[in-house]
Amino acid sequence: MSECLQKLVLNSEVRKNLVLQLLERPSALTELEEYLNVRPSNLIPQLNKLKSNNLVIKNDGKFRLTSTGSILAKNLRRLDALARLIGKNEQFLNEHDLSPVPESLLHRIEDLGDCTLIENSLENITATFSEVVDKLSKSEKISVISSVFDSRYPELVLSMAGRKVPVSVIVTENIFEVLEKEYADALEAYLEHDNARLYVTDDARLAFAVTDTFTTLSLCKNGAFDVSTSLMSFGPPAIRWGEELFEHYRQKSREIRNP
Repeated sequence: MSECLQKLVLNSEVRKNLVLQLLERPSALTELEEYLNVRPSNLIPQLNKLKSNNLVIKNDGKFRLTSTGSILAKNLRRLDALARLIGKNEQFLNEHDLSPVPESLLHRIEDLGDCTLIENSLENITATFSEVVDKLSKSEKISVISSVFDSRYPELVLSMAGRKVPVSVIVTENIFEVLEKEYADALEAYLEHDNARLYVTDDARLAFAVTDTFTTLSLCKNGAFDVSTSLMSFGPPAIRWGEELFEHYRQKSREIRNP
């Protein structure tokens, strides 16, 4: 997106909304008036500016984006989503260590969309864990990465595997040692299920889950894992983002199988 075209669109809220609306569908002037709640006398000059810069054309009574207009609009939509995400979650993003998330996914973090920040409180010090577990227990497919151990998780994933839900879990070497020593029977029972997978990695500083309906992410803060907050996001883009994050770590892990 050239600086000139970027300024042309961003310097006018009407022009910005026009290209974003036309990205959704070609529209007649009356439709644009209705969608944007702007009078034709205000729309026409802005449409003419977009047309003169080869961003918009008019065919069969409808305005539509040119190829370059479509490229620009898609970038604007991405920037708009990114601005909303950062604006809503600025404190979480600035206070937590984002380095466990690969650069390729940080560049698409807007895919997480309208995140919900789950936080513990004095009245409910297990709010984050309880919310995540409740959502996981209702899922039809789960993939989990954990760099911290909670004694309630082995029972949860074993129960899910027993219900024939596809379950994939990545843990650190330290957590795997705990599972081998203190949860050997549960570990063996889990691995007996064809729908259950376990992987071990030496490089994970996050707690993360992606299911068929949501993605949730917890990170380190001030050098220690923050168990009190988690970002939760819903929708296909967030789920795809989460699946790619899981796959990033799976490729760096070794799979554990029963002897």
